[in-house]
Amino acid sequence: MDNQTILSTAKKHSIKRDIPSPDFFEGALMGNGNLGVVACTRPDALVFYFGHNNIWDIRIEEGHKNSVGTFDEIWNKILNTPGDVHNAKWYNDYVSAVTDSYHRFVYPRPYPASAAYLFFDRKGFEVLGHTLDISTGLFTADMEDFNGRKYYVRAVLSMKKDTVFISAVDEDGKPANIFYRMVLAPHTPDNGLPDYKVLDNGFMQILPYNGFEGTARPGTDRAFSVLYRISDDASPCGLEYCRKNFGEAVFTITEGDVADVEKVCEADSFKFDAVMDETREVWADYWSKSGIRLSDYFLEHIWYINTYFLRCVLSENSRCPGLFGNWMFGNIGTAWHGDYHMNYNTQQVFWGLMAANRQELHMPYMRMAEDLMPVSSSWAHDFYHLDGACFPHSAYPVPMTVMPYPSPDWGWEIFETPWTVQSLWWHYAYTQDRELLSRRIFPLIKAATAFLAGYMTREGANPCGDDKYHLFPTIVPEKYGLSENFRFNLDGAVDLTFTKFIFKAFVEAVEILDKQSEEKELCDTVKKILSAYPEYPVGHAKWGDVYISVANEDPDNVIYNCPANLMQIFPGEDIDAQTADEAELRLAKNSWRHHYNEGGNDLVFYYLIGARLGIIDLEKFKRHIRYCMLPNETAADRATLTGGRYAYDSNLDFMIRMGIWVENFSLHAVIGECIIWGHTDTIVLFPNWDTHNFAEFSSFRTKGAFLVDAECGNGEVSFARITSEKGGTVNIKNPWNEATDGHGNVYSGDMITLSLNAGETVLLKKM
Repeated sequence: MDNQTILSTAKKHSIKRDIPSPDFFEGALMGNGNLGVVACTRPDALVFYFGHNNIWDIRIEEGHKNSVGTFDEIWNKILNTPGDVHNAKWYNDYVSAVTDSYHRFVYPRPYPASAAYLFFDRKGFEVLGHTLDISTGLFTADMEDFNGRKYYVRAVLSMKKDTVFISAVDEDGKPANIFYRMVLAPHTPDNGLPDYKVLDNGFMQILPYNGFEGTARPGTDRAFSVLYRISDDASPCGLEYCRKNFGEAVFTITEGDVADVEKVCEADSFKFDAVMDETREVWADYWSKSGIRLSDYFLEHIWYINTYFLRCVLSENSRCPGLFGNWMFGNIGTAWHGDYHMNYNTQQVFWGLMAANRQELHMPYMRMAEDLMPVSSSWAHDFYHLDGACFPHSAYPVPMTVMPYPSPDWGWEIFETPWTVQSLWWHYAYTQDRELLSRRIFPLIKAATAFLAGYMTREGANPCGDDKYHLFPTIVPEKYGLSENFRFNLDGAVDLTFTKFIFKAFVEAVEILDKQSEEKELCDTVKKILSAYPEYPVGHAKWGDVYISVANEDPDNVIYNCPANLMQIFPGEDIDAQTADEAELRLAKNSWRHHYNEGGNDLVFYYLIGARLGIIDLEKFKRHIRYCMLPNETAADRATLTGGRYAYDSNLDFMIRMGIWVENFSLHAVIGECIIWGHTDTIVLFPNWDTHNFAEFSSFRTKGAFLVDAECGNGEVSFARITSEKGGTVNIKNPWNEATDGHGNVYSGDMITLSLNAGETVLLKKM
């Protein structure tokens, strides 16, 4: 696929509505990785909601800090408490004390920037619908006057500056003054924040760090402003403009330290066409990274729209998004502080980026992990008295001196430490960027490894008294917490798979970077642990043996929140259809087929695991997406099963209006797993795709820094093109009996092995 074909295919998947869309979750989503805009059409107005990854109520309350104690202190007290510790007053008082700050205060949280209303005469104009062109990021509201003449309100968001440009034209492309009033509505400050300051052309809002007594603290207090320009000859008038009809508007959002925000006094000037050209170039470059074409329109559509959404919420230099990204209004987008949840929500956004050749969008996550190092290192040292870093369950993009949520039932989820740094190893594996590995990735992996090795070898870590190393206590994600007699707190599958992953990554990184001498002690410890590592727990169910999340679990009566018994398949990458033996693969497939999940956290997760096993049912997958899809075509977290945490009469939609669930933008990763496997040493083409149906992809990235193009149809693979970025040996499962590279070389057998130089490309076809 050439770049123009990818662009035209993306354009084909523009998001359209043929009626007014006044609700926040009906509006078109726009973004540049920092600023997020929701464009809604009402019968009487167009509304633009502004949010930003960097605009937060940054106040933080850490009153629980003096109540935390140390792990040894709390653990020994738990060990000496008879019966179920949850019945002990001291334990409930402790949990309440260490979680009070998180539950009692709404901040830190994303702070809605404002909403801009552009009103028109409903008797003069009617909204017909809108189109969001994902190939260029252009929003167009379609309108009609009482004579049937068409009008178009276009909005474009600069990809280089946080400015929104709006322009109305008639059907001949001439400027049209269809608006008679503009209202800029700031979010009403709450919970003790100072009021916003109304300016001639907008407003400014101060977001102090902690407390506010009217004294600015440069470098600590943050602020943002929203400034507007209606027309070059119009006089601004605060938060409302209604002096004469207009057809153009510009809104500029500035955020940062107070002094820097105060320096910006004007919105950008009118330059719609110039910004549109600039934005079109940025999106064209983004789409050139990779593309697909499928005979299945819906799956192709899902791949393109979610790849678009990802760029709206991420850029190479943006901040890592919280739970709901950069789209918010009122309380929408602020639930659970809108923070980082490190037991899957934050990580899932980034699944599939490497394979889709968009690794630059992973950089915000890497910076987030680096920013968490100080508090994570302190937690490992001060709470556990161990080396390295123990990463948090919940975290904020603001300065922290203690874990925000150190509850034993959540804050003791040890697997969150290796999970936090796992994708950093993927970044190296798929790019072979040795300098990045040495400078930024290795220090974080080493810190996590040091903590985990210390945790598994500390006194009291082996309640079994056997010759193995154990993870104890372990907390199964969102399931049991600390259980009576710790029957569900030894060697959870999630802890086992992520810890093993990071241990192996650490050992390999040491060899790559030639650090065997300086890292000998930690390497020896890790290798010793791996040589006596526990097996994944297995239970006998009515349908046969299955993987369970932890020993003693009843597989006939367990309903999971997330696939806690299947993570050794993905993201743990310890078991898959390529490398598992027959018995292991049969066990894994049986476990996946009979996994009960209450929904909300399984739309991407569950089906990606099925794809790794080669047994995904694409029709069921598509139906589940449709079940979760909102009018804006994002997929919400929607529950599917009661009987676990949810009662029979629970509202299965309770999470839908919390915000835009950016974690589900990784739906594209599931589709990628259908057309190529590149996560092992052997590339497999179209592993979950019927080759009788047409499919084509270009520039998909595999481990080893290889870029692959391929096409299939009529029951066979048409071609495969492999380019090596760094040089090296690549293995490809042979899709033909015999293949040729066009240079007289013939490859027969099940495997094609190529030794490529950096920059070299080989085209393989059927002989």
